[in-house]
Amino acid sequence: MRYNLLYIALFLTGSILLSSCKKKKEEPEPDPKPVIEFVSVSPTTMVQFQDSIVLKIKYKDANGDLGDMDPDVRSLYVKDARLSKADYFHVKPLAPVSSENIPIEGELTIKLNTLFLLGTGNSELTTLTIKLTDRAGNTSNEITSSQITINKQ
Repeated sequence: MRYNLLYIALFLTGSILLSSCKKKKEEPEPDPKPVIEFVSVSPTTMVQFQDSIVLKIKYKDANGDLGDMDPDVRSLYVKDARLSKADYFHVKPLAPVSSENIPIEGELTIKLNTLFLLGTGNSELTTLTIKLTDRAGNTSNEITSSQITINKQ
């Protein structure tokens, strides 16, 4: 009888200990897609073939793999709203390549020399849509600049 009470006590103690243990919550994996945010465009009124456009965007990337050492890799997408196709540009690594899997964030400045009038008028309005793709092929959200006025010379 003594052994039965001992087994019951051990069983109850073990059950209480096991039921009081909480599962460790697993941290969710960070989203591998870069996140970008529009900061500014300047000037907002420009003269074709004379002025450059400077775009500023903020970026965050959970695994630090934005940009590429290979100049033939085009990871920046910029689309003029007046056109059907986008232009793609090279972006140098935004963090040392050896520091992948380390979250990064910062501001990226993009200089464009290519805006000009498409029609025969004296001015046109447009916006620019921007996306970034990291080395793993993850594409960021899409952002759109404020309106830009392009004037004839």
